[in-house]
Amino acid sequence: MSVARRSLATFTAAVLAAVLPATAASATQEQDVGLLRLTVTQPDGTAARGAVDLTATDDSHAEYLQLDESGQLSVEVPATDYKIRITPAYYDPDMPDEGLRQWVPGKTSYAQAEAFRVTAGGTTDVAERLLPPSPITVRARDAITGAPITEVCAYADGRGANCGDPEITIHGLVPGPQTIRVYTEDGNYLATDATVNVVEGETAVAVVDLTPAAHVETTVVDAATGAPVAGACAVVAPAGTGELPAVGPLACSDATGRLRLGEVEAGSWNLFVRPTGDSPYGAQWVGATGGTGDPAQARTITLATGQAVTVPPIRLDRAGIVTGTVTSAATGAPVTSGEVSLAHASGLSYLRWGAYLDDQGGYRIDWLGPYRWPLLFTTGDHALQWSGGVATRGQAKPVTVRAGRSTVYSPALKPGTLVTGGLTDSAGRPVSAVLTFHNAATGEVVGSVWDYDGRYEARVLGRQTITVGWEWGSFVSYAGWYDGVADAAAAKRVTVPSSGTLTVDIGLRPFPAG
Repeated sequence: MSVARRSLATFTAAVLAAVLPATAASATQEQDVGLLRLTVTQPDGTAARGAVDLTATDDSHAEYLQLDESGQLSVEVPATDYKIRITPAYYDPDMPDEGLRQWVPGKTSYAQAEAFRVTAGGTTDVAERLLPPSPITVRARDAITGAPITEVCAYADGRGANCGDPEITIHGLVPGPQTIRVYTEDGNYLATDATVNVVEGETAVAVVDLTPAAHVETTVVDAATGAPVAGACAVVAPAGTGELPAVGPLACSDATGRLRLGEVEAGSWNLFVRPTGDSPYGAQWVGATGGTGDPAQARTITLATGQAVTVPPIRLDRAGIVTGTVTSAATGAPVTSGEVSLAHASGLSYLRWGAYLDDQGGYRIDWLGPYRWPLLFTTGDHALQWSGGVATRGQAKPVTVRAGRSTVYSPALKPGTLVTGGLTDSAGRPVSAVLTFHNAATGEVVGSVWDYDGRYEARVLGRQTITVGWEWGSFVSYAGWYDGVADAAAAKRVTVPSSGTLTVDIGLRPFPAG
């Protein structure tokens, strides 16, 4: 919603409040709201303290509240059905323990929780006893052989125990189904999120199957001298996609150049390597005989479950620099907010895949190998686009990087076509959602936007045909595709014109995410 529209809405609400008789306003409030009274006790029956999340089952209303000293609260809310989540504070009323959250009555998830109806002008009383925190013991076994794993790690909701024992006991969990993270320190197994059942007042035992991880082993050397290179870090990308991860396995070469990348799932992968720190070497997609800037030319490594594959030495070339100033093709003014990168993800916690634009529209990337690189420009006020002003990586005009030299690339970004519309749920109410626009031919992301008031605006390059995915929800996430379908293959295709405005109103349906 624009500033002007928000101002008009505020002004209109103020005028109506001023001109409506007080009795009419009171009657409307009595008709539309009811009273919810909640009493919460600790396991021993004494008054509980903590925070309360009150959320309408239709996502039309939410409240975040605090229990008083008597473990109670009263609140007037719009008449509808509500689910209630309690976050206890056993020691400090201002420090609720998120690891002990429970849904009323005594459940561990939104899906299990009961819905309480608040009627217009009525009172709904709800009483809840907090469940006593209970432990669970976790063991692990090999999913292929069934053999016990002798060194296991596990945690849940910030609670965990030391790694390295055949079994781990996690204390202080809410009884009922819980999701725990189970893994091994040696990286020989893939970490998994397992659902286990915590039993009130007992120490239940959960046995979790872990899938053996695949590994990639190699050495990293200077392409010219063959000398080992330390501090070069490798990640995997799904073969042929060029999509670098925001999270995932990473390994760096040691002083001898040895590199072992573990915790990789079975499948077909490409390797991307980027030296860290002030290294004189440049990043590369690992090709068949040397480095490349084009992921389409990268070597494909196929891994089976638990397999260790040794690939030929990775030969690093010296880095070059790409620098420039990004402007708007529409105005000529610098584009001062955004990122220049190799992929949609910004990068790992300490290893980035690009660089931010400064307040003059300038950027500098000084760690690329001497190859031809497609560059992605992501900004808030222009369409997402690759170097050359195109929507997909395969159409991009690569930027040539030369070892020890600077290449200037200063694109004028195309504004793109304005795609806009309303977002409503199955009852026709406005909802907030994340929209992702995909090129219909390649599946690549060509734009995204987060709406917060039931109306979205995004810029997408035309002319191209797209599909639109969406995700929405709070305690339960829903996902789907335009127009009213649950999977990408059935998504309705939309042609984005070369310029102007395209209106696409989207009805969101409660398809479970994932």
